[in-house]
This record gives sequence, structure tokens and C-alpha cells, in this order.
Amino acid sequence: MANRGNLAYDLSVYEPKQNNAPQEKQKPEIKMKKNPVPVVRRESAFRFFLRAAFILMAMCAILYGKVETNSLFNEISELETDLKELQNENIGLAAEYEARTSLKNVEDYAENVLGLKKLDKAQIEYIELPGDSVIEVVETENRNIFIRIRSWINEIKEHIGA
Repeated sequence: MANRGNLAYDLSVYEPKQNNAPQEKQKPEIKMKKNPVPVVRRESAFRFFLRAAFILMAMCAILYGKVETNSLFNEISELETDLKELQNENIGLAAEYEARTSLKNVEDYAENVLGLKKLDKAQIEYIELPGDSVIEVVETENRNIFIRIRSWINEIKEHIGA
């Protein structure tokens, strides 16, 4: 019988091949590409003028934008200073208003200008009501339908005793 070895794997595939002839190593050839001399293209005077005009217009637009931005920032700062001045003035006016409408000033005005006097204990009168001190509210007939239904249900509950 033949030598079966390991039939599941063919290991001879992975063994290096033996070649009796010496192999000569080939040197890779390096090829140099020659760079062509750059061709200088001359633009026409018209194209040169158009490009220069476009660049000049772009620079003018940028400068104009910067000037407008600067003027807007100046206007904002002026308005902010005006706002702070007005807020300070508002605080002063509010303090002056509080001082004028204080309780002491109102009492002085009532006594001196209007001629009013404070009440004495002798001027206070108490009223006593005879009987029970119960207030009765008279119901009017101008009730809407929902209030009438609720009062009708309440009356039925009172009769039932719930």
C-alpha cells in the first residue's frame, strides 16, 4: 500500500519548490521622465485688464463692507450710551416720584392743602344692629339655565335628605 499520510491536507503545496537553476535577480529599471519646459502663455491685454478690474472691484466691495460695519458699530455704541443715560435718568425720576408720594408727604398735603384732620377716638361711632347679624342675599330671577338646574337639583337633594 502506498503511504497515505494525512489525506485531509495536501502539505506539498506549502513546501518551497526546488529549482536547481540559479535564479538571477533582475534589477528594476528606473525610468526618468523628462519634465517638459513650461510653456509661458501670454495673456491678452484685455483679459489682464478684466482680471485686474475684478480684483479691484472685490477689494472696493470688501472695504465698503468694512466701512459700513464700522459705522454700524459706532451707531450701536452711541445708542447704548444713550440707553444707559436714559436708564439712569429713569432711576432718578423713580426715586423722586417715590419721595413725593411717600405717606408723610401725602398726609402733609391732606392737612395743609385740603384741610383734612386725623380722626379722634371721639369721632368714631360704632353701630349695633338689633337681632341676629345675618345677611340675606336676595336672589334675582336673571339667572341662566345652568344655575337654575343646579339649584333645582340642590332643592331635590334637600327634600330627599342627602
